[in-house]
Amino acid sequence: MKRLTIILAALALVATVAWGDQWIDTDVEKLIEDAPGLEEHPDASAVFLKIQKLVEIGEDGSYEAKWNKLTKVLTLMGREEYSNDSYIYNSDSESVEFVKGVTVRRTGRVVEVEEDAINDVTPAFLEGASIYANVLQKVISFPVAGRDATMELQLLETRDPAPDGHVTGVEHFAGADPIAHQEIRIDAPDNMELTTKLVPGWVGFEGDIRERNGHWEVRDVPGVTLEEHTLARTELYPKLYYSTYESWGDVAAFFAGQFYPHVETDGPVADHAAGIVRELTDDEDKTRELFLDVATNVRYIRLALGIAGYEPNDASAVLENLYGDSRDQVVLFISMLRSQGIDAYPALIRNLRSTFVEDVPTLRQFDRLIVALPTEDGYRFLDPRLDDASYSYMLFGRGNTAFVVLDDGTGELVRIPDFEPDDNRASEFFSVQLSDDGSAQVRVTCQLHGYYDMKARRALKDATPAEEEKFFDQAAGRLSQGALSAQFSHSDLSNLMEAVAVRQTVEAPDFAVVQGDMMILRVPEYPYAFATTTVYPSLHERTLPFDTQCATRIEFEAKILVPRSLEIERLPEPLSIQGEHADFELTCDWSPERRAIYWHRTIVIKDMVIPAEAYDEFKSGYDALMSPKNSLILFKKLVHTLSPIQD
Repeated sequence: MKRLTIILAALALVATVAWGDQWIDTDVEKLIEDAPGLEEHPDASAVFLKIQKLVEIGEDGSYEAKWNKLTKVLTLMGREEYSNDSYIYNSDSESVEFVKGVTVRRTGRVVEVEEDAINDVTPAFLEGASIYANVLQKVISFPVAGRDATMELQLLETRDPAPDGHVTGVEHFAGADPIAHQEIRIDAPDNMELTTKLVPGWVGFEGDIRERNGHWEVRDVPGVTLEEHTLARTELYPKLYYSTYESWGDVAAFFAGQFYPHVETDGPVADHAAGIVRELTDDEDKTRELFLDVATNVRYIRLALGIAGYEPNDASAVLENLYGDSRDQVVLFISMLRSQGIDAYPALIRNLRSTFVEDVPTLRQFDRLIVALPTEDGYRFLDPRLDDASYSYMLFGRGNTAFVVLDDGTGELVRIPDFEPDDNRASEFFSVQLSDDGSAQVRVTCQLHGYYDMKARRALKDATPAEEEKFFDQAAGRLSQGALSAQFSHSDLSNLMEAVAVRQTVEAPDFAVVQGDMMILRVPEYPYAFATTTVYPSLHERTLPFDTQCATRIEFEAKILVPRSLEIERLPEPLSIQGEHADFELTCDWSPERRAIYWHRTIVIKDMVIPAEAYDEFKSGYDALMSPKNSLILFKKLVHTLSPIQD
């Protein structure tokens, strides 16, 4: 009966819908008829029956891509996730044309996407940034699709030829939900040499993947369920890179022609820079002050490099607008530096850590622009987007390859070193004055560098006085029940030249628990989230890499002053675990002379990414260090007896 219903639905579709408007070698009716359901994919919210992209490159470098997608909804979550499709494009040189959209409900009824459900809008992240009005987002909303409904979408994407006539791209395979069949076909003119490379990605690819003469396809790809603290999906999946450039030198020549005409070293830009550095003579001092001016006064617009092209606005226009994406911030910063005789060049990087494909030259491997300053040993890099981190700190691009482009049209691929753990350092400290009733006065302090410095600024620099007070009240409450914040202070968070320091005094009436002649004290976790690691290996096992965000060192020390009415009954045992990707250490010492316990815990994470096969070692070391017994201190109350009175 079920098969008959499906066949009748397919016949109804033939009568009402022109199937396969853009599809090639595809029987859409058959795909719907034979589509798997929730029984075959119990953990999926939808299944992509087929994704097809047909790319045709013109003799002049023009680009046309037919996008076809057939998605079967399996759950309510699938309906919520896939009933709205959106595509960002540059309206100056690209178009995304809606060709067809229908929802085929389980009953066989076909409902077309209505005209008012197809809209070209300004992306939310560009509101108030009129100079990027050419960037639009096409949003297609499908009619309500319940379980077992199928949505068909066809789009036509066109792109004008680039100024130099070259065509490049990066295409992704696989997704959050299973894909029955995905294919990409690229048809290029015979006289156009197209370099291609398929990169597996971080995930062990379980699907059947095939490649033949401009045609790539995968079948039966299981969905990738993200695990906590893992890489972005786009970094996990296989990717196809293609380019008509023969060398990175050709790419550099193109980018230089786009970027350098907008560098201005005279006029208002030079006057502005001169006003900032007029009392300075050292180039490093000038560089610092010009960086701080751009970073703190030019509002960053979160627009990935390439979406609106590679040509920035004039430096003077950016100075006038006081906002810009990475292209515009960099062109202004370089202009200001050069107006003062300081060499500086644009450098293209990737925000995320991913595979770099050197043998396929394409700017589409990069999504951010920063500044490279030549040194005796190569280059150092500055990222003017970071207005909430210490000067010269660079979070994005670490461990990746940068592409530095000179104004003579040449370029250089430069490896950006990984972090060392001390680059991202949190020094945390408790000073505890313990009383024999279990109450304590606790002084909480921390010194933060790198990543933790940036986290603290993001958490507090824009907070109102009331919000700050609430933050520190909540922090006090994490130390013990009923604890109250007595006072707090921090360094100037707007000063990017000064590392963040935070201080707080807390009155904690129940810091330790008295039970008879015993007292139990557990060293609490540090109360500021911005000063602690945010990656906890809680999963028992993993199939995906563990993203630590950056190599770090966290030193947590507690000094506990003990009254003479207490004696030590138990202290944590020392622990030292040295691993390939992380080190864990704990010490706890007693000084009778000073009546002080010195408890010290160190976590050193050496790598930004821990492979799935090394996760067990990392987790076991972390769990051993964080075991409750390692924070447990026991005291025994001393009982004093009086000597009998002598006659």
